Amino acid sequence: MASARASTKAHNQRPTSLFSVDVRSLALPKTRKGQQRRAELLEAAAKAFAVQGYRKVSLASLAAEVGITEQGAMHYFPTKEHLLVGVLDAYDLADEEGYRQATESASTLVDGLLAAMRHRLEHHRQTATLISVLMAESVDPTHAAHTWFVDRNRRMRENVTHMLTVAQERGELRADIDIPALATQQVALFDGLVVQWTLDPEAFDVITVIERFYASLRQ
Repeated sequence: MASARASTKAHNQRPTSLFSVDVRSLALPKTRKGQQRRAELLEAAAKAFAVQGYRKVSLASLAAEVGITEQGAMHYFPTKEHLLVGVLDAYDLADEEGYRQATESASTLVDGLLAAMRHRLEHHRQTATLISVLMAESVDPTHAAHTWFVDRNRRMRENVTHMLTVAQERGELRADIDIPALATQQVALFDGLVVQWTLDPEAFDVITVIERFYASLRQ
């Protein structure tokens, strides 16, 4: 069977223009201590945003969490929005790498898609919770991440549509399936299940539910 790697070109990172600030333009710390402090701020922010949401967290509280002053934190991230962008950038990079690792050994595109989702939940559980919390918050158009999530959902639908179109062409899925509609269902199903799983992790296995969903769609 053809490898799932053929579809990885469709898995693209977000453009940097979705925020009013650009973290990638900031100079990275040159010392190991500075790099460690920056990483600690990102980790503290990801944990805090996942539990409290973006708006209830202050830059000062995050700075205190890692043992520095707010002014010291602003040396790495001038504003809380810069820090939010940094967290989401880190999510994008981890998600991209995890996607490549999970799909490269899959024998089919559908198996690759399932492997990528399982990798995301098994290795980035905190991030999955973070995305669920921030997505709910960002329904408000004034939220700092609103545009990022609008774009993220569009990209996910486009990427899944691409993968499933190729899967259908290879005979992995029934020919009568409406692929764009299926891609929309897939994204909504995964995000909705992750919210329920975050609340009650012992209730069910997310990927098992999605596997059974796809089992009814295979040839």
